[in-house]
Amino acid sequence: MDITDIDKYAKVITLGLDKRMAALRGGFVLDEFDPAVDCDKMFRNRLNRFVKRKTLERLEEMLNDLIIYFEVNYDQHFASVLLQTTGYTLQPIPPKFKSISTEKNLRVGYSGKNETSLSFVSIELPTGSGSIYCMKGTNPLLTAHWLNNQTIEIQIPIIREEVERISVVKMYKESIQIIYKEIF
Repeated sequence: MDITDIDKYAKVITLGLDKRMAALRGGFVLDEFDPAVDCDKMFRNRLNRFVKRKTLERLEEMLNDLIIYFEVNYDQHFASVLLQTTGYTLQPIPPKFKSISTEKNLRVGYSGKNETSLSFVSIELPTGSGSIYCMKGTNPLLTAHWLNNQTIEIQIPIIREEVERISVVKMYKESIQIIYKEIF
C-alpha cells in the first residue's frame, strides 16, 4: 500500500465533508441541536481513524458514500478534485429524476406496545425530519396542527410523562415555533 493513496483519499474525502457540511448545516435544527454537525464530527473522527490506521478499504467506502451524495447534490469543484485525484468521473443525477419534497408536514403516531408504547409528533420538512414531541403511552388526545407557516400547536393531555419536547425547529434562516396547549 502506498502512503500517497491514503493521502489522496484523505484529501478528497475532507473536501467532500467540507462541502457537504456547508450545504447541510442549519438545514434542520431541533432547538439548538443540528444533526448535520454531529454527523460531520462522527465522519471526521472516522476519517482520522482510518488514515491513522492506513485502512485504504475503509477510506474507499467513505469516498463511495460521498460520491453517492454528490451524484444527487452535484458540486463541480468536488467533481473536478475527484477526477484529478482518483480518475473517477462523477455522474450527476439529472434533476428530473430527483424527488424533493417542498412540503411541511406533521404526523402524530404511536409505537411500541403496553408499557413500552409511545405517542409522538414528528415534523417533515424539505431539509429533514424528526420527532418534536414524545410522551410515554398511547394517547389519542395528542394532536398537532399548523397555526400558520411559522407556528405549530401541539395539544397534550394534562396528565402525561414526557420523553421529548422541542420548542423551535429551524430550517436554515426560517424558524418554526412550537407552542403547547394542555387539554383535559
